[in-house]
Amino acid sequence: MAIALALIAGACDGLAYLALDGLFVANQTGNTVLLGLAIARGDGFATLEYLIAIAAFIGGLAAAALLIERLTKRGVRRVLSVALACEALLIGLGALIIEIAGGRLAGGTSELLAGASLAVAMGMQTSALQKVGSWAIRTTFVTGLLTDGTLDLVARGLDAAGSSPRSGVIPKERPLSIVVLSFSLVAAYAVGALIAGLLFKWHGGTMLFAVATFSLLLALVTARMRLPAPDRRPTPSVPDQP
Repeated sequence: MAIALALIAGACDGLAYLALDGLFVANQTGNTVLLGLAIARGDGFATLEYLIAIAAFIGGLAAAALLIERLTKRGVRRVLSVALACEALLIGLGALIIEIAGGRLAGGTSELLAGASLAVAMGMQTSALQKVGSWAIRTTFVTGLLTDGTLDLVARGLDAAGSSPRSGVIPKERPLSIVVLSFSLVAAYAVGALIAGLLFKWHGGTMLFAVATFSLLLALVTARMRLPAPDRRPTPSVPDQP
């Protein structure tokens, strides 16, 4: 499931980047950098676009968290399915706006609306699946996945070399399956972007309809799975890196 979501995130980011004149909808680190550059060159529209995308992503995070919290308190176990269905609708809305505009946008209100819709969807995805087992996982946070996976490998290397006890600067290693999953999610994200590039050549940004359909299929699949109630307890995070 996590790998499928990373594929969706990579595909959405790739198609949005190509169709919305260089806007990221999942990779907010990239948007933050682009925001600073837009301010530096005095590009008012680009500044507004990146601000809206970042705010929409945050809004999606908050909305999904509140929705999941409420559904969980009511005993609903298919919260991931509900979140994925909402994600699919938002991606479909973004695709519809792009379709009406001809498959690619370069400014204007339509670009702002399409970007916001897709960014909300990616924020909801990030909030919907926060853990695999008891371990923190973020399907849209590539930098964090690389950080966690690499530190895990370093910890294992130190342990194998007999460098114990460690100072605590490097976190305690996670199960090998989670380490493999971290790097697999990065690869899935890249594959999603690759697929996006190929799809864009075929029919432009409207290929987001295909991504929305895939997300909806995942919602239907998870609705039929027997899933435990989601674990919303906080997980200790990796210490901030200098």
